[in-house]
Amino acid sequence: MKRCLALFDIALQEHNQPPTMQSYICHHFSPEMFLKHSYNDKGVFVDLCKLFLQVGNEQFARLKAAVQAGNVGATTQECHALKGTLLISGADAAVRLLDQIEIEFNRKKRVCTTEKILELQNEIALTMDEVRDFLLELESLELQH
Repeated sequence: MKRCLALFDIALQEHNQPPTMQSYICHHFSPEMFLKHSYNDKGVFVDLCKLFLQVGNEQFARLKAAVQAGNVGATTQECHALKGTLLISGADAAVRLLDQIEIEFNRKKRVCTTEKILELQNEIALTMDEVRDFLLELESLELQH
């Protein structure tokens, strides 16, 4: 996997202009989506990424518990909430998996399979790791300047 690297143009931000992103490659989330949802404010961007890490993990834990309990109503609610969180991050692969879970539920009116929840768990873990690595890289670059 290629490393995710994004740089804010600090000089532009210091002159009250929106920060820009330089080249980067991310496989599981989109820094551009976070930047868009943070109104191009670097501080808000970092806070949004951190909030995503916290809330996304909490939501997935509730979804997994609902699936394990066979609670169809709670599964539907948590699936919808988690999808909203993942959409903000541009985590398209995880959103597609949640869509599949919802389609399966709507077709069969039952919670998703253990295999599907494990696949989602893996994709969310990869997404969270990439966001965490991205924040560490950004912090490291800021310390260099």
